[in-house]
Amino acid sequence: MLSARIRLFRHESQGMRFELAFASPRVSLRSYVREYVGWVNRSSVPVLRRQVPSGIVPFILNFGATVRERKADATEWHTYSAFTAGLHDRYTLVESAGSGQGLQVNFTAMGARLFYDRPMVEFANKTIELSDAVGRFADLLEARLYEAASWDQRFNILDHEIGARIERARHAPAPIARAWRQLAMTGGNARISELAEGASWSERHFARQFCEHIGLTPKAFARILRFSRAVRLARTGCGGNLAAVAQVCGYYDQAHLAADFRVFAGVTPSALLKSQLPQNAGFRSTP
Repeated sequence: MLSARIRLFRHESQGMRFELAFASPRVSLRSYVREYVGWVNRSSVPVLRRQVPSGIVPFILNFGATVRERKADATEWHTYSAFTAGLHDRYTLVESAGSGQGLQVNFTAMGARLFYDRPMVEFANKTIELSDAVGRFADLLEARLYEAASWDQRFNILDHEIGARIERARHAPAPIARAWRQLAMTGGNARISELAEGASWSERHFARQFCEHIGLTPKAFARILRFSRAVRLARTGCGGNLAAVAQVCGYYDQAHLAADFRVFAGVTPSALLKSQLPQNAGFRSTP
């Protein structure tokens, strides 16, 4: 029997058959981990997805399967099974290789900074093998998660292991932690100049320190957060039409919103929304 924190979805259509298990982390981790996602994919055909910038840092374990990935505007594909990706300011194309199962941890930017205990500028706009990011810990964790008997057990293991690593981590400077929190709480609409002033630093020094620890400059991170919120509201219909979404999310107008969609997603808002996969499984792309 599933615990109350797990939301299980199953989908079956032509060529696509999968199960998704979503869960929140324990309360003490919710500033650092947005969500856990487990999946079992029995689809008969590969699916090409467009991953758009979201302000999260994914930690992904594939149990026996692989994915292919290509960055925006690149021509070369790379294959991964266990990997992480720092904050990105452009979309990425990811293709599954048919059936498989695995787990994803969606870290907040500060959660990733603490979990990896490294400056996140080293990860920005990159995909990194987990063995290069956390060493042998990746293999040991993968083995425990694979052998676990249920999603409940797997998510409990993640709670414990992530919590232990974060407790041991060297914390970012307090002004950076406060600034990250303000940007996250306001969906990217906090004033950068006021954040720098609150740190008693020059804007230049503040931007440099923020980029070092979080991975992007505060201005770039704020843009990603606004865009991500706009995508969430538009795809769920909670924000009304795109003009209303633009206003709620802090854009000048709908044209300003559309420009960010072209920069970050590589397509128009309507094209992205039409490409939604079932059960919040992302956005489909074409080769």
